[in-house]
Amino acid sequence: MNLREHTYLWYLAVLRIYVGYYMLLQGVRKFQRDFPKGDWIGRQIGDLNTLELYPWYKKFLLDYVVPHHELFGYLVMVGEIAVGACLLLGLFTRWSALIGLFMMVNYYLGPGIARGGATLAQQQTFIVALAIFALANPGRTLGLDGLLFGGGTAKGER
Repeated sequence: MNLREHTYLWYLAVLRIYVGYYMLLQGVRKFQRDFPKGDWIGRQIGDLNTLELYPWYKKFLLDYVVPHHELFGYLVMVGEIAVGACLLLGLFTRWSALIGLFMMVNYYLGPGIARGGATLAQQQTFIVALAIFALANPGRTLGLDGLLFGGGTAKGER
């Protein structure tokens, strides 16, 4: 942990820790429910044939995700656990934020648009937060990125 770095990103580090905790918790819950083996598409998104989604995204879901739903279920579960753990620890923060951003945009295009309301708003909030993490790299404050990548010296110290 880098407690000596003079930075103004401590408030982003607090938000990073919260988002990481939330994503890790969601992934662990999916693991406990054996998420990839169930009907997660029906539960998370709904009946794809009746939903109004972007046509190109609906085609992607029907042509690739549905036939390989177990593989995509594992990708979702492992992705949430990995991104959540990395954000929580401040480890490879920019990369994990970019991967999390990719995942959240897909959640937004699928269940977010299909369900609307709070689900849509939550995904929009996480998209903005993850984009900020990718740009600001808050893993250097209260995270392992500061130790691993040498951001730990204050101005004037060597």
